[in-house]
Amino acid sequence: MTPKQQKFCDEYIKTGNATQSAINAGYSQKTAYSIGTENLKKPELKNYIDSKLKSISDNAIATAEETLTILTQIVRGEHTEQVITSEGDVIDKYPDTNQIIRASSEILKRYPLVQDININGNLTVSNPFENLTEEELRILASREEE
Repeated sequence: MTPKQQKFCDEYIKTGNATQSAINAGYSQKTAYSIGTENLKKPELKNYIDSKLKSISDNAIATAEETLTILTQIVRGEHTEQVITSEGDVIDKYPDTNQIIRASSEILKRYPLVQDININGNLTVSNPFENLTEEELRILASREEE
């Protein structure tokens, strides 16, 4: 990749506009459109652009591990935030109970407790209405409405 092509790629990452990127990289305004289009089709340049965009995206978005680390720090009372008091002093504020509960809840959504439930024996469910006729059920239902 030539220095001019690299400049084009870096400009394209900033602007997303191939023509303007070609001009900013030093290509002629007359040929900027065609050079921009052509450069985006070159595998080496495309790979470079894709790699840089992925790196930017990876660094800009918090990972699940980072998020869980912060939530854990809140639960443990290790994460503080700076607040200004009514006197104008800046102090470190520890998480309150509601923040700890919310952080705990978010962690448990990702790691639900696994509970084994063992039921030994027979389970019988009885329905007190199972032997009633349809007419008897209607009479009972109409009494409920009164």
